Amino acid sequence: MDRQRADRRLLDYKPELELPPVDEVAAPSDGGSRGDYGELDFAVRLLEARSAAELAPVLADLVGPAANARQAAAREPVLRVLQRAARMIFPLDATGAPADLKRKASAVFGLELEGLSPEDKEFEVARHFVRLASDAARQALARAAQPPGQAAQQALMQAARRNAPGLLRQRSRPAEPAGPQGGNWRRRGQRIQIIDL
Repeated sequence: MDRQRADRRLLDYKPELELPPVDEVAAPSDGGSRGDYGELDFAVRLLEARSAAELAPVLADLVGPAANARQAAAREPVLRVLQRAARMIFPLDATGAPADLKRKASAVFGLELEGLSPEDKEFEVARHFVRLASDAARQALARAAQPPGQAAQQALMQAARRNAPGLLRQRSRPAEPAGPQGGNWRRRGQRIQIIDL
């Protein structure tokens, strides 16, 4: 009998909750600005992007709208710089393995992700990239006196010094030697005849 009364009390319990009106918690529109999304929301959107075409609108929302003509001119170079940085970090072709992401996170952001699930590792990397991108975009749009392309590059470098020092090391690696790495040839006495490259 006591058990039935306890069960009935639990079923009859209706807590009073103070919830904001529905229009205050409505989902933001696709064309939202940086203020509509927090760091966590952008991190989720970055992880959902599976191609460069899906990544572009996420970065555009992260950079936000331009406040004036100079910022509008600087916006495109900032987006190009951020897209290149994102392609260095995120596997957009779905072939990147979690171990590769862990290595990149450690190398680029200085993160130690031991003990986290693969999903949590990806999320932490995305959060750190959002910080890097936000910082770079803010700085580039504030550099009105410089040419837009130069401002975007310098802003990314300065943001990387604070948020992703390993990105600078990756960018400064010497380039691979140009030209063909193989071909067919044959020796004719003291001479080598190249057939094709």
